[in-house]
Amino acid sequence: MKLIKITNIRHVKDYILDIAFDDSCVKQFDFQQLVKFEGIAEPLKNVEYFKTVKILNDGRSFGWENNYDCCADWARYFATDLNNEWNEFDESVPLKQRMKIAEKKMLQLYPETV
Repeated sequence: MKLIKITNIRHVKDYILDIAFDDSCVKQFDFQQLVKFEGIAEPLKNVEYFKTVKILNDGRSFGWENNYDCCADWARYFATDLNNEWNEFDESVPLKQRMKIAEKKMLQLYPETV
């Protein structure tokens, strides 16, 4: 199985990141919609700190100096698709339900990760 890797990450505005992957997929990740800024994530509320995001672990994750990090696979399947990869994906479906759908699709694509 080929592991998904992040090739580029860029702060767009506020809590939004553009993330490019080695399979040519580009996603936009809005942390404000997916992450509670509590505990270890609390420093990320400061947008200037949020902008310091870096690619980690040879592209397998991204994160910040406070050791808060996110897996490339998680970002790949839960972020908004900028390449219209999942064009059948209904954006009117609530976020939590989309996350469940994405998780199910990921398990179908990568059953050996279970």
